[in-house]
Amino acid sequence: MREGAKREDRDRRHERRRIQPGGYKPQRVTAALRVVAGNRGINNGEEMGAVVQLVSPIDNKVESVFVHVTDLRRSAEWYSMIMGLPLLEERLNGGNVYWLNLRGGTGLILDDNRSNSPDTPHVRFMYKTDDIEAAFRYAEEKGIPTIGGIDRPHEGLAFFRFVDPDGNAIMVTQSDYVSDVVEKPEDAESPIQNRIGGIFLNVTDMNRAIRFHSEALGVAYKEVADREEDSIYDLPMRQGSSVLLDVNRAKHGDAYQTLFMFVAKDVDGAKAYLASKGVPVFTDIERHGDIAFFTVKDPDGNVIMICIEVNE
Repeated sequence: MREGAKREDRDRRHERRRIQPGGYKPQRVTAALRVVAGNRGINNGEEMGAVVQLVSPIDNKVESVFVHVTDLRRSAEWYSMIMGLPLLEERLNGGNVYWLNLRGGTGLILDDNRSNSPDTPHVRFMYKTDDIEAAFRYAEEKGIPTIGGIDRPHEGLAFFRFVDPDGNAIMVTQSDYVSDVVEKPEDAESPIQNRIGGIFLNVTDMNRAIRFHSEALGVAYKEVADREEDSIYDLPMRQGSSVLLDVNRAKHGDAYQTLFMFVAKDVDGAKAYLASKGVPVFTDIERHGDIAFFTVKDPDGNVIMICIEVNE
């Protein structure tokens, strides 16, 4: 009887996974997702060896997240609506990006696909550095694959790009530019905050990804056991959004990835607000104790998570 009950429970779990849109398979919420929702950056996972601490001129702080879009105005209007922010017309002046500095220290950059070479992988986000030359030398010394050399598009800005073993492209930037946070108006209707809680990176080999990204940033790391609760690893950030290495999609054969999460104090209110704006749910609300989240797609099909804010 006990084995039969286990089989029935397993079959029910498989059926719940099968009926989710886009082949989405819900997973048990890990400690990483819990602390990100509460805006705390720590590692999760079982230690399998000594903690390794390195030194890198690449700062473990995400300056901005990139979203690659096909219609810059449409996307600027959509993301502004999501967070209840004003549309900044002066930033829709014929350029190839629309940018927003958000609360928490990590901004959002909408990047027009027409300005990007089809042979260059799309950058997911940017780290900052105070010394672009030293950061580039460090990447080369570590054998980190870079895309070209250092670009200097104008005075006060320099950057280079590298790719991880799973093909995720990341930028390292030195910039003199400072912009004020775009704040929500007091009468904003949206319950979704102007803050990116965490950024997801799809990976296929968790410990390989942990070693690569930790060594690029020069942060302490612990390898993890191959357990369901270790399917997301939270890289330690100095401030700003967390970076979450996510092996769930690879384990379950999903073709999509969630780019990042916005946070909201009321996940049900956030879902109702988006429904009133004609934004359909991609995956419905999942609740795991005091954690709740759902996902939507932007006009270009990018998957974005809305997660309840938790203060622990």
